[in-house]
Amino acid sequence: MRRVDNVFTFILLPLDALAVILAFVASYFLRSNATFPPVVYIWPFEQYIKLAIYMIPVWLVAFSLAGLYNPQRKGIKEFGQIIVGASLGTMAVVLWVFLNRSDFFSRLIVFYIWGSAIVLVTAERSILSLIKSNLYLLGLKKKRLLIIGQPDKITRSLLGIIKVKPSLGYEAAGILSNEKTNNIKGFEGLEYLGKPDELENILRKNGISETILTDKGVRDEDLFSYMRTCQERGVIFKAIPNHAEVGARTLRFDAFGGLPIIEFKGTPLDGWGAAYKRVIDFIGSIIAIIILSPLMTLIALLVKTTSRGPVIYRNTRIGNRGKFITLKFRTMYLEHCTGPQYGGSRAENFENKLIAERNIKKGSAVYKIARDPRITPIGRFLRKTSLDELPQFFNVIKGNMSIVGPRPHQPKEVIHYTKEQRKLLMIKPGITGLAQISGRSDLNFDEEADLDIFYLENWSIWLDLFIIINTPKAVFGKRGTY
Repeated sequence: MRRVDNVFTFILLPLDALAVILAFVASYFLRSNATFPPVVYIWPFEQYIKLAIYMIPVWLVAFSLAGLYNPQRKGIKEFGQIIVGASLGTMAVVLWVFLNRSDFFSRLIVFYIWGSAIVLVTAERSILSLIKSNLYLLGLKKKRLLIIGQPDKITRSLLGIIKVKPSLGYEAAGILSNEKTNNIKGFEGLEYLGKPDELENILRKNGISETILTDKGVRDEDLFSYMRTCQERGVIFKAIPNHAEVGARTLRFDAFGGLPIIEFKGTPLDGWGAAYKRVIDFIGSIIAIIILSPLMTLIALLVKTTSRGPVIYRNTRIGNRGKFITLKFRTMYLEHCTGPQYGGSRAENFENKLIAERNIKKGSAVYKIARDPRITPIGRFLRKTSLDELPQFFNVIKGNMSIVGPRPHQPKEVIHYTKEQRKLLMIKPGITGLAQISGRSDLNFDEEADLDIFYLENWSIWLDLFIIINTPKAVFGKRGTY
Protein backbone atom coordinates (compact mmCIF):
# COMPACT_ATOMS: atom_id res chain seq x y z
CA MET A 1 0.00 0.00 0.00
CA ARG A 2 3.03 2.24 0.26
CA ARG A 3 3.03 2.09 -3.54
CA VAL A 4 -0.48 3.61 -3.64
CA ASP A 5 0.63 6.45 -1.34
CA ASN A 6 3.70 7.05 -3.50
CA VAL A 7 1.57 7.20 -6.67
CA PHE A 8 -0.75 9.81 -5.16
CA THR A 9 2.22 11.84 -3.88
CA PHE A 10 3.94 11.67 -7.27
CA ILE A 11 0.95 12.93 -9.26
CA LEU A 12 0.59 15.98 -7.00
CA LEU A 13 3.30 17.84 -8.94
CA PRO A 14 1.70 17.64 -12.42
CA LEU A 15 -1.78 18.24 -10.98
CA ASP A 16 -0.59 21.31 -9.04
CA ALA A 17 1.10 22.59 -12.21
CA LEU A 18 -2.12 22.06 -14.17
CA ALA A 19 -4.16 23.87 -11.51
CA VAL A 20 -1.79 26.85 -11.58
CA ILE A 21 -1.91 27.02 -15.41
CA LEU A 22 -5.72 26.96 -15.23
CA ALA A 23 -5.58 29.75 -12.65
CA PHE A 24 -3.51 31.90 -15.03
CA VAL A 25 -5.89 31.12 -17.93
CA ALA A 26 -9.04 31.80 -15.89
CA SER A 27 -7.57 35.08 -14.64
CA TYR A 28 -6.72 36.19 -18.19
CA PHE A 29 -10.28 35.73 -19.42
CA LEU A 30 -11.80 37.20 -16.26
CA ARG A 31 -9.74 40.36 -16.67
CA SER A 32 -9.96 40.65 -20.46
CA ASN A 33 -13.76 40.38 -20.37
CA ALA A 34 -14.28 42.73 -17.44
CA THR A 35 -16.10 45.99 -18.04
CA PHE A 36 -14.92 47.65 -14.81
CA PRO A 37 -12.31 48.83 -14.63
CA PRO A 38 -12.08 48.92 -18.43
CA VAL A 39 -9.17 47.16 -20.14
CA VAL A 40 -7.00 49.68 -22.04
CA TYR A 41 -4.33 47.30 -23.26
CA ILE A 42 -4.01 43.52 -23.16
CA TRP A 43 -1.22 41.12 -23.99
CA PRO A 44 -1.82 38.55 -26.71
CA PHE A 45 -2.81 35.26 -25.09
CA GLU A 46 0.25 33.47 -26.56
CA GLN A 47 2.63 35.90 -24.84
CA TYR A 48 0.71 35.65 -21.56
CA ILE A 49 0.61 31.83 -21.50
CA LYS A 50 4.39 31.69 -22.10
CA LEU A 51 4.84 33.72 -18.91
CA ALA A 52 2.54 31.31 -17.07
CA ILE A 53 4.55 28.29 -18.24
CA TYR A 54 7.84 29.95 -17.25
CA MET A 55 6.40 30.63 -13.81
CA ILE A 56 5.29 27.03 -13.11
CA PRO A 57 8.66 25.84 -11.69
CA VAL A 58 8.75 28.91 -9.44
CA TRP A 59 5.23 28.18 -8.15
CA LEU A 60 6.07 24.53 -7.47
CA VAL A 61 9.14 25.61 -5.48
CA ALA A 62 6.89 28.04 -3.58
CA PHE A 63 4.47 25.19 -2.83
CA SER A 64 7.36 23.06 -1.62
CA LEU A 65 8.61 25.84 0.67
CA ALA A 66 5.06 26.14 2.06
CA GLY A 67 5.14 22.42 2.98
CA LEU A 68 2.61 21.20 0.42
CA TYR A 69 4.69 18.13 -0.45
CA ASN A 70 5.13 17.08 3.15
CA PRO A 71 3.50 13.65 3.73
CA GLN A 72 1.82 15.02 6.88
CA ARG A 73 -0.20 17.64 5.00
CA LYS A 74 -3.95 17.45 5.67
CA GLY A 75 -7.14 19.38 6.39
CA ILE A 76 -7.06 22.98 7.54
CA LYS A 77 -3.27 22.95 7.78
CA GLU A 78 -3.00 22.06 4.08
CA PHE A 79 -5.42 24.86 3.16
CA GLY A 80 -3.22 27.33 5.04
CA GLN A 81 -0.19 25.99 3.21
CA ILE A 82 -1.99 26.49 -0.13
CA ILE A 83 -2.62 30.15 0.77
CA VAL A 84 1.04 30.61 1.71
CA GLY A 85 2.25 28.84 -1.46
CA ALA A 86 -0.07 30.83 -3.72
CA SER A 87 1.02 34.05 -2.02
CA LEU A 88 4.70 33.24 -2.60
CA GLY A 89 3.99 32.36 -6.24
CA THR A 90 2.04 35.57 -6.77
CA MET A 91 4.86 37.59 -5.21
CA ALA A 92 7.20 35.98 -7.76
CA VAL A 93 4.94 37.24 -10.57
CA VAL A 94 4.95 40.75 -9.09
CA LEU A 95 8.75 40.63 -8.72
CA TRP A 96 9.13 39.53 -12.35
CA VAL A 97 6.96 42.41 -13.58
CA PHE A 98 8.94 44.88 -11.47
CA LEU A 99 12.42 43.67 -12.46
CA ASN A 100 11.61 43.41 -16.15
CA ARG A 101 9.79 46.74 -16.24
CA SER A 102 7.30 44.92 -18.38
CA ASP A 103 4.32 46.47 -20.12
CA PHE A 104 2.25 43.88 -18.28
CA PHE A 105 -1.29 44.79 -19.23
CA SER A 106 -3.00 44.69 -15.81
CA ARG A 107 -1.92 44.73 -12.19
CA LEU A 108 -5.42 43.59 -11.16
CA ILE A 109 -4.91 40.26 -12.92
CA VAL A 110 -2.25 39.39 -10.31
CA PHE A 111 -4.96 39.40 -7.65
CA TYR A 112 -7.12 37.19 -9.87
CA ILE A 113 -4.23 34.73 -10.27
CA TRP A 114 -3.75 34.56 -6.50
CA GLY A 115 -7.44 33.90 -5.77
CA SER A 116 -7.93 31.46 -8.65
CA ALA A 117 -4.84 29.48 -7.68
CA ILE A 118 -6.08 29.07 -4.10
CA VAL A 119 -9.51 27.87 -5.29
CA LEU A 120 -8.26 25.53 -8.03
CA VAL A 121 -5.37 23.96 -6.08
CA THR A 122 -7.67 23.41 -3.08
CA ALA A 123 -10.30 21.82 -5.35
CA GLU A 124 -7.70 19.65 -7.11
CA ARG A 125 -6.23 18.34 -3.86
CA SER A 126 -9.67 17.80 -2.29
CA ILE A 127 -10.78 15.73 -5.28
CA LEU A 128 -7.55 13.72 -5.17
CA SER A 129 -7.98 13.09 -1.43
CA LEU A 130 -11.59 12.05 -2.01
CA ILE A 131 -10.54 9.61 -4.73
CA LYS A 132 -7.86 8.12 -2.48
CA SER A 133 -10.29 7.78 0.44
CA ASN A 134 -12.92 6.12 -1.72
CA LEU A 135 -10.40 3.62 -3.05
CA TYR A 136 -10.11 2.28 0.48
CA LEU A 137 -13.82 2.60 1.22
CA LEU A 138 -14.69 0.77 -2.00
CA GLY A 139 -12.52 -2.19 -1.14
CA LEU A 140 -8.96 -1.46 -2.23
CA LYS A 141 -6.65 -3.70 -0.23
CA LYS A 142 -5.77 -1.84 2.94
CA LYS A 143 -2.47 -1.57 4.80
CA ARG A 144 -2.21 -4.40 7.34
CA LEU A 145 -1.25 -2.91 10.68
CA LEU A 146 0.38 -4.93 13.46
CA ILE A 147 0.16 -3.57 17.00
CA ILE A 148 2.76 -4.31 19.65
CA GLY A 149 1.45 -3.33 23.06
CA GLN A 150 -0.83 -4.01 25.96
CA PRO A 151 -4.65 -4.01 26.06
CA ASP A 152 -4.75 -0.47 27.46
CA LYS A 153 -6.28 2.92 26.69
CA ILE A 154 -3.66 3.85 24.07
CA THR A 155 -4.15 0.65 22.09
CA ARG A 156 -7.94 1.01 22.34
CA SER A 157 -7.67 4.59 21.05
CA LEU A 158 -5.59 3.40 18.10
CA LEU A 159 -8.24 0.82 17.23
CA GLY A 160 -10.91 3.52 17.51
CA ILE A 161 -9.05 5.71 15.03
CA ILE A 162 -8.83 2.82 12.53
CA LYS A 163 -12.57 2.24 12.93
CA VAL A 164 -13.83 5.83 12.63
CA LYS A 165 -11.36 6.82 9.88
CA PRO A 166 -11.52 4.08 7.23
CA SER A 167 -10.15 6.58 4.71
CA LEU A 168 -6.73 6.18 6.36
CA GLY A 169 -6.56 2.82 4.61
CA TYR A 170 -5.62 0.58 7.56
CA GLU A 171 -6.90 -2.72 8.83
CA ALA A 172 -5.75 -4.18 12.14
CA ALA A 173 -3.96 -7.44 11.33
CA GLY A 174 -3.57 -8.35 15.00
CA ILE A 175 -1.70 -7.63 18.21
CA LEU A 176 1.47 -8.92 19.85
CA SER A 177 1.18 -8.70 23.62
CA ASN A 178 2.43 -10.42 26.74
CA GLU A 179 -1.23 -10.54 27.80
CA LYS A 180 -3.85 -12.32 25.70
CA THR A 181 -6.55 -9.93 24.46
CA ASN A 182 -9.17 -12.41 23.23
CA ASN A 183 -11.68 -11.88 26.04
CA ILE A 184 -10.97 -8.25 26.93
CA LYS A 185 -13.74 -5.72 26.31
CA GLY A 186 -12.92 -3.30 23.53
CA PHE A 187 -10.58 -5.71 21.76
CA GLU A 188 -13.19 -7.99 20.21
CA GLY A 189 -12.27 -8.87 16.64
CA LEU A 190 -8.58 -8.04 17.11
CA GLU A 191 -6.65 -11.26 16.61
CA TYR A 192 -4.08 -12.13 19.25
CA LEU A 193 -1.02 -13.30 17.29
CA GLY A 194 1.45 -14.01 20.06
CA LYS A 195 4.11 -12.37 22.20
CA PRO A 196 6.38 -9.51 21.05
CA ASP A 197 9.45 -11.74 20.91
CA GLU A 198 7.72 -13.62 18.06
CA LEU A 199 7.75 -10.47 15.88
CA GLU A 200 10.07 -11.76 13.14
CA ASN A 201 8.05 -14.91 12.65
CA ILE A 202 4.73 -12.96 12.59
CA LEU A 203 6.03 -10.49 10.00
CA ARG A 204 7.08 -13.35 7.76
CA LYS A 205 3.67 -15.05 7.85
CA ASN A 206 1.06 -12.26 7.93
CA GLY A 207 1.90 -9.77 5.14
CA ILE A 208 2.26 -6.84 7.54
CA SER A 209 2.65 -3.35 6.00
CA GLU A 210 3.24 -1.34 9.17
CA THR A 211 3.93 -1.97 12.85
CA ILE A 212 3.01 0.42 15.65
CA LEU A 213 4.41 0.06 19.16
CA THR A 214 1.90 1.29 21.75
CA ASP A 215 3.62 -0.10 24.86
CA LYS A 216 4.86 2.90 26.87
CA GLY A 217 6.85 0.71 29.27
CA VAL A 218 8.96 -1.07 26.66
CA ARG A 219 12.70 -1.23 27.34
CA ASP A 220 14.96 0.70 24.97
CA GLU A 221 16.80 -2.44 23.86
CA ASP A 222 13.48 -4.11 22.97
CA LEU A 223 12.30 -1.03 21.07
CA PHE A 224 15.44 -0.97 18.93
CA SER A 225 15.19 -4.72 18.41
CA TYR A 226 11.60 -4.35 17.07
CA MET A 227 12.72 -1.46 14.87
CA ARG A 228 15.64 -3.40 13.35
CA THR A 229 13.46 -6.46 12.73
CA CYS A 230 10.86 -4.37 10.87
CA GLN A 231 13.48 -2.51 8.85
CA GLU A 232 15.15 -5.76 7.79
CA ARG A 233 11.83 -7.02 6.40
CA GLY A 234 10.87 -3.71 4.76
CA VAL A 235 8.05 -3.03 7.21
CA ILE A 236 7.40 0.54 8.40
CA PHE A 237 7.95 0.83 12.17
CA LYS A 238 6.32 3.52 14.31
CA ALA A 239 6.05 4.06 18.05
CA ILE A 240 3.58 6.07 20.10
CA PRO A 241 5.51 8.28 22.60
CA ASN A 242 5.17 7.96 26.36
CA HIS A 243 3.08 11.13 26.59
CA ALA A 244 0.44 9.86 24.14
CA GLU A 245 -2.15 9.37 26.86
CA VAL A 246 -2.80 13.13 26.69
CA GLY A 247 -3.71 12.79 23.01
CA ALA A 248 -1.28 12.75 20.10
CA ARG A 249 -2.61 15.95 18.56
CA THR A 250 -2.31 17.82 21.85
CA LEU A 251 1.49 17.60 21.80
CA ARG A 252 3.46 20.43 20.19
CA PHE A 253 7.18 19.92 19.73
CA ASP A 254 9.28 23.06 20.18
CA ALA A 255 12.71 24.23 21.26
CA PHE A 256 13.68 26.30 24.29
CA GLY A 257 17.11 27.86 23.80
CA GLY A 258 18.14 24.88 21.70
CA LEU A 259 16.69 22.35 24.17
CA PRO A 260 13.86 20.19 22.70
CA ILE A 261 10.65 20.46 24.70
CA ILE A 262 7.03 19.33 24.41
CA GLU A 263 4.05 21.65 24.95
CA PHE A 264 0.88 19.96 26.18
CA LYS A 265 -2.01 21.78 24.51
CA GLY A 266 -4.89 19.69 25.87
CA THR A 267 -6.96 19.96 22.68
CA PRO A 268 -6.50 21.10 19.07
CA LEU A 269 -9.62 23.20 19.62
CA ASP A 270 -7.81 26.43 20.36
CA GLY A 271 -6.60 29.30 18.21
CA TRP A 272 -7.58 28.84 14.57
CA GLY A 273 -9.22 25.50 15.33
CA ALA A 274 -11.73 27.16 17.64
CA ALA A 275 -12.29 29.97 15.12
CA TYR A 276 -13.02 27.56 12.26
CA LYS A 277 -15.38 25.53 14.42
CA ARG A 278 -17.23 28.65 15.59
CA VAL A 279 -17.82 29.84 12.03
CA ILE A 280 -19.12 26.42 10.97
CA ASP A 281 -21.31 26.18 14.09
CA PHE A 282 -22.85 29.61 13.50
CA ILE A 283 -23.58 29.13 9.80
CA GLY A 284 -24.66 25.50 10.25
CA SER A 285 -27.10 26.39 13.05
CA ILE A 286 -28.74 29.19 11.05
CA ILE A 287 -29.20 26.81 8.10
CA ALA A 288 -30.55 24.08 10.41
CA ILE A 289 -33.06 26.44 12.04
CA ILE A 290 -34.32 27.66 8.65
CA ILE A 291 -34.71 24.11 7.28
CA LEU A 292 -36.22 22.69 10.49
CA SER A 293 -38.48 25.65 11.32
CA PRO A 294 -41.69 23.95 10.04
CA LEU A 295 -40.92 20.85 12.14
CA MET A 296 -40.06 22.97 15.18
CA THR A 297 -43.32 24.89 14.79
CA LEU A 298 -45.28 21.62 14.67
CA ILE A 299 -43.51 20.28 17.77
CA ALA A 300 -44.19 23.54 19.63
CA LEU A 301 -47.92 23.25 18.83
CA LEU A 302 -48.01 19.61 19.99
CA VAL A 303 -46.23 20.41 23.26
CA LYS A 304 -48.52 23.40 23.92
CA THR A 305 -51.79 21.61 23.17
CA THR A 306 -51.06 18.31 24.99
CA SER A 307 -50.01 19.67 28.40
CA ARG A 308 -50.07 22.99 30.23
CA GLY A 309 -46.94 25.05 30.59
CA PRO A 310 -44.30 26.71 28.40
CA VAL A 311 -43.12 25.12 25.17
CA ILE A 312 -39.42 25.60 25.96
CA TYR A 313 -37.81 24.14 29.07
CA ARG A 314 -34.79 26.03 30.41
CA ASN A 315 -32.30 24.03 32.44
CA THR A 316 -28.95 24.91 34.02
CA ARG A 317 -25.96 22.99 32.65
CA ILE A 318 -22.17 23.29 32.92
CA GLY A 319 -20.00 24.11 29.91
CA ASN A 320 -16.46 25.28 29.28
CA ARG A 321 -17.37 28.76 30.56
CA GLY A 322 -19.31 27.65 33.62
CA LYS A 323 -23.08 27.58 34.07
CA PHE A 324 -25.44 28.36 31.20
CA ILE A 325 -29.09 27.76 30.31
CA THR A 326 -29.90 25.04 27.76
CA LEU A 327 -33.06 25.23 25.67
CA LYS A 328 -35.15 22.12 24.99
CA PHE A 329 -38.74 21.40 24.08
CA ARG A 330 -40.53 20.59 27.33
CA THR A 331 -41.01 16.82 27.65
CA MET A 332 -42.27 16.65 31.28
CA TYR A 333 -45.45 17.69 32.99
CA LEU A 334 -44.95 21.22 34.30
CA GLU A 335 -45.18 20.29 38.00
CA HIS A 336 -42.35 17.77 37.56
CA CYS A 337 -39.93 20.11 35.78
CA THR A 338 -37.04 21.02 38.08
CA GLY A 339 -36.15 24.66 38.58
CA PRO A 340 -37.57 27.49 40.69
CA GLN A 341 -39.74 28.74 37.80
CA TYR A 342 -41.31 25.27 37.38
CA GLY A 343 -41.95 22.61 40.02
CA GLY A 344 -39.44 23.99 42.52
CA SER A 345 -38.33 21.90 45.52
CA ARG A 346 -41.17 19.39 45.16
CA ALA A 347 -40.04 18.51 41.65
CA GLU A 348 -36.42 18.31 42.84
CA ASN A 349 -37.34 15.95 45.70
CA PHE A 350 -39.39 13.75 43.38
CA GLU A 351 -36.48 13.57 40.94
CA ASN A 352 -34.08 12.55 43.73
CA LYS A 353 -36.52 9.81 44.76
CA LEU A 354 -36.70 8.50 41.19
CA ILE A 355 -32.90 8.57 40.92
CA ALA A 356 -32.65 6.45 44.07
CA GLU A 357 -35.26 3.96 42.79
CA ARG A 358 -34.89 3.83 39.00
CA ASN A 359 -31.43 5.05 38.10
CA ILE A 360 -29.96 2.64 35.52
CA LYS A 361 -26.50 4.24 35.72
CA LYS A 362 -25.72 3.54 39.36
CA GLY A 363 -22.16 4.31 40.42
CA SER A 364 -21.82 6.82 37.60
CA ALA A 365 -21.39 10.59 37.70
CA VAL A 366 -24.61 10.98 35.69
CA TYR A 367 -28.03 9.42 36.15
CA LYS A 368 -30.65 7.99 33.80
CA ILE A 369 -34.17 7.28 35.03
CA ALA A 370 -35.89 4.30 33.41
CA ARG A 371 -39.68 4.36 32.87
CA ASP A 372 -39.78 7.99 33.98
CA PRO A 373 -43.39 8.80 35.04
CA ARG A 374 -42.81 12.56 34.69
CA ILE A 375 -42.63 12.47 30.90
CA THR A 376 -45.64 13.37 28.76
CA PRO A 377 -46.71 11.07 25.88
CA ILE A 378 -45.43 13.52 23.25
CA GLY A 379 -42.35 14.09 25.41
CA ARG A 380 -41.51 10.39 25.30
CA PHE A 381 -41.52 10.47 21.49
CA LEU A 382 -39.44 13.65 21.42
CA ARG A 383 -36.81 12.10 23.70
CA LYS A 384 -36.60 8.86 21.74
CA THR A 385 -35.98 10.81 18.54
CA SER A 386 -33.91 13.56 20.24
CA LEU A 387 -36.21 16.13 18.64
CA ASP A 388 -36.55 17.83 22.04
CA GLU A 389 -32.98 19.10 21.55
CA LEU A 390 -33.62 21.08 18.36
CA PRO A 391 -33.90 24.44 20.22
CA GLN A 392 -30.26 23.97 21.24
CA PHE A 393 -29.28 25.30 17.81
CA PHE A 394 -30.11 28.68 19.40
CA ASN A 395 -27.61 27.83 22.16
CA VAL A 396 -25.05 27.23 19.42
CA ILE A 397 -25.75 30.61 17.80
CA LYS A 398 -25.42 32.29 21.21
CA GLY A 399 -22.04 30.63 21.63
CA ASN A 400 -22.42 28.49 24.76
CA MET A 401 -22.80 25.22 22.82
CA SER A 402 -21.42 23.64 19.65
CA ILE A 403 -23.10 21.35 17.11
CA VAL A 404 -20.60 18.61 18.00
CA GLY A 405 -19.10 18.11 21.45
CA PRO A 406 -19.55 16.34 24.80
CA ARG A 407 -23.05 16.36 26.28
CA PRO A 408 -23.66 19.16 28.82
CA HIS A 409 -24.44 17.87 32.31
CA GLN A 410 -26.10 19.36 35.37
CA PRO A 411 -24.07 20.87 38.23
CA LYS A 412 -25.03 17.98 40.54
CA GLU A 413 -23.58 15.57 37.99
CA VAL A 414 -20.40 17.50 37.20
CA ILE A 415 -19.31 17.52 40.88
CA HIS A 416 -18.90 13.72 40.59
CA TYR A 417 -16.53 13.88 37.58
CA THR A 418 -13.11 12.32 38.08
CA LYS A 419 -10.02 14.47 37.41
CA GLU A 420 -9.70 12.83 33.98
CA GLN A 421 -13.37 13.45 33.15
CA ARG A 422 -13.02 17.15 33.98
CA LYS A 423 -11.21 17.41 30.65
CA LEU A 424 -14.73 17.44 29.17
CA LEU A 425 -15.09 21.01 30.45
CA MET A 426 -12.21 22.21 28.23
CA ILE A 427 -14.45 22.66 25.18
CA LYS A 428 -18.04 23.66 24.46
CA PRO A 429 -20.66 20.96 24.97
CA GLY A 430 -22.49 19.78 21.87
CA ILE A 431 -25.90 18.81 20.54
CA THR A 432 -24.41 15.57 19.25
CA GLY A 433 -21.09 13.86 19.77
CA LEU A 434 -18.97 10.76 19.42
CA ALA A 435 -20.67 9.13 22.42
CA GLN A 436 -24.13 9.85 20.97
CA ILE A 437 -23.39 7.97 17.74
CA SER A 438 -21.64 5.12 19.57
CA GLY A 439 -24.44 3.79 21.74
CA ARG A 440 -26.15 6.75 23.42
CA SER A 441 -27.71 5.57 26.72
CA ASP A 442 -26.39 2.02 26.27
CA LEU A 443 -22.98 3.35 27.34
CA ASN A 444 -22.05 3.85 30.96
CA PHE A 445 -20.69 7.28 31.74
CA ASP A 446 -17.06 6.15 31.91
CA GLU A 447 -17.33 4.80 28.34
CA GLU A 448 -19.13 7.95 27.22
CA ALA A 449 -16.47 10.16 28.82
CA ASP A 450 -13.63 8.14 27.20
CA LEU A 451 -15.19 8.68 23.76
CA ASP A 452 -15.69 12.40 24.33
CA ILE A 453 -12.13 12.81 25.67
CA PHE A 454 -10.88 11.02 22.55
CA TYR A 455 -12.91 13.54 20.51
CA LEU A 456 -11.51 16.65 22.21
CA GLU A 457 -7.94 15.32 21.96
CA ASN A 458 -8.29 14.35 18.29
CA TRP A 459 -10.69 16.99 16.96
CA SER A 460 -10.80 17.81 13.29
CA ILE A 461 -13.43 19.24 10.97
CA TRP A 462 -13.55 15.84 9.26
CA LEU A 463 -14.30 14.10 12.59
CA ASP A 464 -17.12 16.62 13.16
CA LEU A 465 -18.48 15.82 9.69
CA PHE A 466 -18.27 12.06 10.39
CA ILE A 467 -20.26 12.51 13.62
CA ILE A 468 -22.90 14.75 12.02
CA ILE A 469 -23.43 12.32 9.11
CA ASN A 470 -23.84 9.38 11.50
CA THR A 471 -26.14 11.16 13.97
CA PRO A 472 -29.46 10.49 12.14
CA LYS A 473 -28.62 6.78 11.95
CA ALA A 474 -27.91 6.67 15.69
CA VAL A 475 -31.07 8.64 16.56
CA PHE A 476 -33.58 6.83 14.37
CA GLY A 477 -31.97 3.45 15.02
CA LYS A 478 -33.48 3.94 18.52
CA ARG A 479 -30.42 2.41 20.14
CA GLY A 480 -29.90 3.46 23.74
CA THR A 481 -33.10 5.50 24.06
CA TYR A 482 -35.49 5.68 27.01
